[in-house]
Amino acid sequence: MTNTDHKSMEAHVIGQDSLGIAVEVTDRKGYTNHVLFGRDGELIGHVHERFSEATQTDPEPARILKRVQFRARNEAHRQTDADLLLPVFDWQVIEDTIAILESFDIPQIMDQFGEFYDAIQSPPVDDVAFTALFFSLNDDRDRIVDRSDPLSFYFENEALVHTDVSFDQEPDAYVTIPPFEEPVACDKGFRDLLIHHLKCRIRDLHYMQGSQPPSEYQVDGLGINKQGIVPFNNQAK
Repeated sequence: MTNTDHKSMEAHVIGQDSLGIAVEVTDRKGYTNHVLFGRDGELIGHVHERFSEATQTDPEPARILKRVQFRARNEAHRQTDADLLLPVFDWQVIEDTIAILESFDIPQIMDQFGEFYDAIQSPPVDDVAFTALFFSLNDDRDRIVDRSDPLSFYFENEALVHTDVSFDQEPDAYVTIPPFEEPVACDKGFRDLLIHHLKCRIRDLHYMQGSQPPSEYQVDGLGINKQGIVPFNNQAK
């Protein structure tokens, strides 16, 4: 074990065959982890030297081990031909989505996102937390080919619920936008708001694998709506 408190987790693939992939991860305290995935994405095993069986289900150790496993999954996904990440959790897919949005002019923004913009402005329900839109990309990931109807997430009896989903396929990307705090036009300003949200998602994906995001993704705002995501500098090591 070495002292690596200031570093992100490090990982590399140490073996693979037709059945699975083994990844070695060094956590932020310098402890070694060996994580094994089946080629179907199933987590088969996680061997580590840090936590006892009695303590690893406690909240903080469990969160650290989850970050180790997600770091290993990312490494195996990128360094082998196995498909271990859903597109919505693949920051490279999100970066491609950002590039698509950056290329849009105002007519394209209105065509692709006008209905979504209207749903944020005038949601169909009360007490909305955020409005979501799912979409699919082409194989080259340089064009949006399909999108869902806007989806409103709202609170009902203190539970977060949503309106009906109208998207039958696994999305490649999605955006979730909270109610506007100030007027926003459906133009490049709205597009930039969507891009900012996608950058927040990339930020959170780095946090989820015990990594500091690149500087362009160290931004504030709503990213992945999931409890337990802790900024890198606040994470227990």
